This record gives sequence, C-alpha cells and structure tokens, in this order.
Amino acid sequence: MTKEMKYFLVVLVMIVPVWIFHGQMIMKISRLERKLSLEKIDLKEIEKELNEKRFQFDQKIDLEKIEKEMRLKEKMEISKEINFFRIKSILD
Repeated sequence: MTKEMKYFLVVLVMIVPVWIFHGQMIMKISRLERKLSLEKIDLKEIEKELNEKRFQFDQKIDLEKIEKEMRLKEKMEISKEINFFRIKSILD
C-alpha cells in the first residue's frame, strides 16, 4: 500500500462515522420537528377552547352580577327565555 492509499483510508475511516452520525441526527431532528408542529396545532386548538371558555365565563359572571343587582335594587325578575328583542334606532 502506498502512502497516499493509507492516507485516503484513514480519512475515509474518519469521515464515514461522522457522516452516519450526521444522518441519524438529521432524521431524529426531523421526527422531533414533526412532533413539535403537531403539538403546536394541538396547543392552538386548546388555546381557542380556553379563550372561548373564558369568554363564556366572563359573560356568565357579568350576567349573574346584573341579575343580582336588578333583583336587589330594582326588584325585577329575569326571564328564563327571551324570544326576541330589537334595539330601536334613533331613525325609527
């Protein structure tokens, strides 16, 4: 074997493991990025649900507060069913 052939084999023996390791790491990173993107989608859906529930909760609290105030101060009853209502404009 010549000196150049030995040099080539040594470099090849050093490069091949690094190349294999690099490929494995790229595959692992790709899998993790896919999982991350799915988790981000799930997170967005859960955040939407949370915001809706917060909004509903805030509305319910406000309605309960108004109901208590109307019962105590104005001696009014709140209807359980509202069929229709309309806001009159100034132009009507």
